[in-house]
Amino acid sequence: MQDAYQNKTSARYNQDMNTHKKKVLFLITKSNFGGAQHYVFDLATNLDTKTFEVVVALGGTGRLYDELIKKGVRVIALNALERDFSLTKEMEATRELWHIIKSERPDILHINSSKAGGLGAFIGRLLFVPKIIFTAHGWAFNEKRPWWQKVIIKILHALTIFLAHTTIAVSKMTKQQMNFPGTQGKMSVVYNGKTVQKLYSRAFARSFFAEYVPILRDHTDDFWSVTIGELHPIKQHEVTIRALAEVTNQNQNICHIIIGDGERRAYLESLVRKLGLEHVVFFTGNILDASLYLKAFDLFILASRSEAMPYVITEACIAGLPIIASKVGGIPEVVRHEKEGLLFPQGDVGALTKCYTQLLSDPELRNTLAQNALLRSQDFTLEKMVRDTVKLY
Repeated sequence: MQDAYQNKTSARYNQDMNTHKKKVLFLITKSNFGGAQHYVFDLATNLDTKTFEVVVALGGTGRLYDELIKKGVRVIALNALERDFSLTKEMEATRELWHIIKSERPDILHINSSKAGGLGAFIGRLLFVPKIIFTAHGWAFNEKRPWWQKVIIKILHALTIFLAHTTIAVSKMTKQQMNFPGTQGKMSVVYNGKTVQKLYSRAFARSFFAEYVPILRDHTDDFWSVTIGELHPIKQHEVTIRALAEVTNQNQNICHIIIGDGERRAYLESLVRKLGLEHVVFFTGNILDASLYLKAFDLFILASRSEAMPYVITEACIAGLPIIASKVGGIPEVVRHEKEGLLFPQGDVGALTKCYTQLLSDPELRNTLAQNALLRSQDFTLEKMVRDTVKLY
């Protein structure tokens, strides 16, 4: 049956793979620049142009759209592809995707995110796309939802995996979490990777933030910690803020900068005021290429409830920062407890407070963790991610 399918596929596309480039059509729901979008950008702009022709289809015309255009990648914006459910929009998105996949005739359809994944895999099968790759950047059933919603979502994720020829899990834990019968054998782990860029010096980066948030001009010699992440419930910034309230009872010479924006900003700002932390916690909003400024900081914190394989953890390692992070998802596969950082149970304010206080008072431990983190970053490179992904193509 497999041979018959391959023969049908070859006839459908009528291409000689020995003499033509393979066309890769990337598909993703949203065009902002979160982790999944970062991943698509990195792959789309780093595949060998002698071997692959790259096209990206995405919902909207956000930053990912703009960045890909700058790099000369052909981009197709879908008007109806959105994260939120709407029957009318779903029908229109199905028509759009059908037309795009049929007209583009990709050799490889690389789908990302839940909605684009399920819809793309289904249409790709109907149109006999030779290779359908689905990358699982995390599972929606890990989010805080009613149990019955989690069951339905898990079944839908499993259907996407069955429809795809191969599913990439971005961490071992991501693969393990999808324990639906028959799915494990269809998944391969390929870690996210990050290119080592030239980071701004500590002095320049601190002056940048002092201009961005003028009150920081009076704190350039203090101990600075940082979190980069969307202001979304899953990131649990409030856990970090509450821990800082405990830490500042003992030490006043600390600043914590939160880089990012989102739906929880008003709530988090009110929490900062309620706890009297206006001169401790500062919000910058989104900053373009924020990772290039990480040498401004003494410590990186990520208190998420759930993660798959966050880029920011690898970026913190590249910057040589000690790390405090919740022990969830793929984070422990990068940051090992007491080697590159300190891990704590998600949501545990007391445990985070203890970790912060320990590193604040122990410069030698911070330095050891920082050096280990820098070395650890060499195991999670963009080059390795691209190479391992191409093997699956």
